Amino acid sequence: MVRYIILALLSGLIAGGLSFGYDKFYETNMFVDYSKVFGAPQLFMSCIIGTVLATAGYALLVRFIPKYGEIIFGFLFSILTTASILGPLLFNVGEVCEECDLFLFYGLTIPMHFFPFMSWYTLKPIFIQSK
Repeated sequence: MVRYIILALLSGLIAGGLSFGYDKFYETNMFVDYSKVFGAPQLFMSCIIGTVLATAGYALLVRFIPKYGEIIFGFLFSILTTASILGPLLFNVGEVCEECDLFLFYGLTIPMHFFPFMSWYTLKPIFIQSK
């Protein structure tokens, strides 16, 4: 159980750090500032919440469906991660930031949705060995 908790929190922190770094890199090179739309606390919390929920889902699936739980989880995690990009696509930036460019917003936020997925799957073999 401790391994699951460490995996969830560490992968969330790494994804949050990647998101924060990507945000700063994007802001510097594209000359846009979306800090009115979301800030560092929102980046880190969304990544941590995402990886905690993913880890809980993984633990439940492999416990109750030991033979196929990992496969089902992989499909669900990738489908839900991909579906989460609907959030930025449907978000109305104009309500929060009039001068923000919508296409630059997409270029910033959509890749960030895959950082928790990538960090979780990168760290999983360290904390959880498949049978």
